[in-house]
Amino acid sequence: MTDRLTRPTRTLLVLAASTAAVTGAACSTFTGVPASLPTVTDTATVFAINGAPPGAPSALHMFSGTVLAADATFIFDLAFDIDGNGNAVLLPQRAVSSGLAPTHTVALQKSTETFDALSSAPRSGYRADTALVVGPNEVVVVQSQDPNVCGVSITGTSINGKVVVESIDPVARQLKIRFTVDPNCGFRSFASGVPKD
Repeated sequence: MTDRLTRPTRTLLVLAASTAAVTGAACSTFTGVPASLPTVTDTATVFAINGAPPGAPSALHMFSGTVLAADATFIFDLAFDIDGNGNAVLLPQRAVSSGLAPTHTVALQKSTETFDALSSAPRSGYRADTALVVGPNEVVVVQSQDPNVCGVSITGTSINGKVVVESIDPVARQLKIRFTVDPNCGFRSFASGVPKD
């Protein structure tokens, strides 16, 4: 069959195959935009949102990896509280606003892995906008879909992080937390440095 192809036909077939390969590589590069920001790991002491002094940190802003006050500006993703049994309560932004302000979806799920062993965010299994009660050292994966951060991203619509409450002080209304956040939209890795996936 190859013997019957004329030289111009062979040339056209080679050009078509080359063009397809180049186009595929270009599309792969375009959609495979690398991450540019390093993951953030930190520890902090936060107050329970109910009983916190004015302006005291009681919430986590995922993109910046900072703790701040959960107030009416709703510039946070996850707030913290302590229930009557002395357990920590993680409150997604929408659970705090109760529909009184525009908010974005924040989804949570418990992990069976330790904080250090959990290397990336799961792809499924989250409960959106629902408070989650946890005890000390229970690891929670957080997925925030903040349009102010990922609204025009081509790599994904969510920012992923993990949080563990290391200790709870019901009297002082304080919690010691440790967290890692991957601020790159659509990336799931919790490895230190700029993530690859």
